[in-house]
Amino acid sequence: MTKLINSKIDKILSEKYLSYAVSTIVSRSLPDVRDGLKPVHRRIIYSMYQLNLFNNSSFKKSARIVGDVMGKFHPHGDQAIYQSLVRLAQDFSTRVTLIEGQGNFGNVDGDNAAAMRYTEARLEKIANYFFDGIEEDSVIFKENYDGQNLEPEVLPTKLPNLLLNGSSGIAVGMATNIPPHNLKELNDCLITLLKKPDFTNTRLINILTGPDLPTGGEIILTTDDKKNIYTKGIGSFIINSKWHSEKLKNGMYQIIISEIPYQVNKTKIIEQLANLINIKKIPLDDVIDESDHNIRIVLRPKNRNIDSFKLMNLCFKLTELSIKFSCNFNVLEDGIIPKQLGLKEILEQFIKYRKLTIRRKSKFNINKIKLRLEILEGFLIVYKFLDKIIKIIRKHDDPKKEMIKKFKLNLNQAEAIMSMRLGSLKKLDEQNTILEIKNLKQELNFLNKLIKNSKILDNYIIKEIEEINNSIPDNIKLRRTKVLSKSNLNTEVKIDEFDEIEKLTIIINKDSTIKRLKDYLDIDQIRKDDNKIKYATHILSNEKLLIFLSSGRVFSLDPNILPGGKSNPKSFIQFIEAGTNDKIVGVLNGNQNTKCLFVTKFGKGFIAPTQNMITNQRKGKQIFNLKSNDNVVRILNYNKTHLVCVTKLGKMLIFDTNILPIMNKGVGVQLIKLKENDNLSDVKLINLSEGLQWLIGSKKRRIEDVSFWNGKRAQAGKKIPKYFNKSMKFDS
Repeated sequence: MTKLINSKIDKILSEKYLSYAVSTIVSRSLPDVRDGLKPVHRRIIYSMYQLNLFNNSSFKKSARIVGDVMGKFHPHGDQAIYQSLVRLAQDFSTRVTLIEGQGNFGNVDGDNAAAMRYTEARLEKIANYFFDGIEEDSVIFKENYDGQNLEPEVLPTKLPNLLLNGSSGIAVGMATNIPPHNLKELNDCLITLLKKPDFTNTRLINILTGPDLPTGGEIILTTDDKKNIYTKGIGSFIINSKWHSEKLKNGMYQIIISEIPYQVNKTKIIEQLANLINIKKIPLDDVIDESDHNIRIVLRPKNRNIDSFKLMNLCFKLTELSIKFSCNFNVLEDGIIPKQLGLKEILEQFIKYRKLTIRRKSKFNINKIKLRLEILEGFLIVYKFLDKIIKIIRKHDDPKKEMIKKFKLNLNQAEAIMSMRLGSLKKLDEQNTILEIKNLKQELNFLNKLIKNSKILDNYIIKEIEEINNSIPDNIKLRRTKVLSKSNLNTEVKIDEFDEIEKLTIIINKDSTIKRLKDYLDIDQIRKDDNKIKYATHILSNEKLLIFLSSGRVFSLDPNILPGGKSNPKSFIQFIEAGTNDKIVGVLNGNQNTKCLFVTKFGKGFIAPTQNMITNQRKGKQIFNLKSNDNVVRILNYNKTHLVCVTKLGKMLIFDTNILPIMNKGVGVQLIKLKENDNLSDVKLINLSEGLQWLIGSKKRRIEDVSFWNGKRAQAGKKIPKYFNKSMKFDS
């Protein structure tokens, strides 16, 4: 039979998807604010309760537990149920484990648990707090998926489990990610709220230090981040691994990682470190995993001079030894309404729920006590009129009816009397009955006050919480995670900082070959010793070398890649992408934050700061935009007051450099006026007070007074001094 649906498909899809989304939010992904559990976890714990798998009982196969959960309460895949059970038993995943596992339940390396047929489980002792009054009507029970069994809508827990063990999950259109916290601190917050309900969220945050993670580590939680997380229910913090250094022989040391971030795979961290060592992105010789049940990752630095703090900062920056944890406190209110709550709201909801469960349990026990008192009062009538009651029982066909009529008993009392054993009619039992009535009336009186008086109820819960604090073991009570308000982590640290810094002298020969020499050598002396050297400069091994070409381009080079020692110098074109007609016109240290003067053949020029010239591009940076047939002839380190220009036709002009423009790039200004067929031959920076000096062969010539040639920029200049070089160069 075919069923035809007369409706628009978009409407049907919308309705079906909405139904799926609601189901995902309520029945799968988000935890209940009351017991902090998702349905699968609640069903696992309740099923184990039904199987009597308490801490003092024997273990049962995980497959049996999973089968019970799947068959009675959770009609989903067995692996999904088993993985949830495993997580509740992993002390590196859950801050306070609710299930005690026996067998292979996985490890922090990311290895999976053994198959469910091999492992066994039972409830931890602390899980008993989740069943307070569960058989005394403290919570509502509902039918399971097939109506054959009943399951609790929520567990009547005494623990604020939502924040204690945290939760994570992705629903449709929303997600939750709540980190675990310390039980003692949470209980202290609850006590404070019970005593002072108007206590503000800001003051409450001072009691709660911050998250307390199963794997320990260090949390960097700033004041603003803490306020956002616990007030708005959203925010983030940094988790760093805990480490210390161990001294070795000969001044060497090694770093020991003892705690790693929450939910991070240890094997993944080691693989990340090993890969970084292989590609030389981290100054480590080796990484060794010496972990047993405690984490111990050993990092061995390349040499003893490496600063351990800088090294760890680099490790934190490049690996998951440091992670960012994003918080999102999305929970279900009353099991159906998804809401993003802050710390105070979550604790208030838990207190409200706890009061409700206590009242329900108390009402159940009140009714139970009243019923028992009725029966005990009937027993007192028996003790008082024992002979008459025995005679009625022996002589009447319906003694129950006769007793009700004669002694004004109710049906329950009459049935209880008829069920009494002869041995319970002794004097001692009468006294015990009187004592029991007294005790029950006292308990009844207390329970009535507990229900009606909110102050007594608050004090009852406070006392209950204090008893929990006193009974929990130290491994639960003591914090595992250290919380810091600010980080000492320097995210700007780079691998270059760990290289051994050397002093170098870079030389460029007249044939445009280049080489590096160790140490800062006397440049004048090496030029005197070797007349092939055209340019030379000092530089550190961690600085950048600037090479200027006649095309107006500048290139940044790592001096460590240049040939050194006894190697032959190599042509500059092996290190940069230069044109066929390009020539080197200057070389400078790019990290000295100085200015340089560009000068072209046609007499153009300007001053440019070197700090903006460093580039990682192999093709360099175009600084001087040249006109046709022009080219850069000299680069001078701008460190003096006046510029001397000499032309090929023998003209000289000196002018103040303060009037020259300072630009990052450009076409420059005219330095000296040139006639047709003339061009700039050489330039030199001087201070007027020092005069002008030049070389003829090995001899030095000097003019003290240069005022004759002093003028304004772009003038034609005057005839060169007597005995000036015929080559029109300051160095012949």
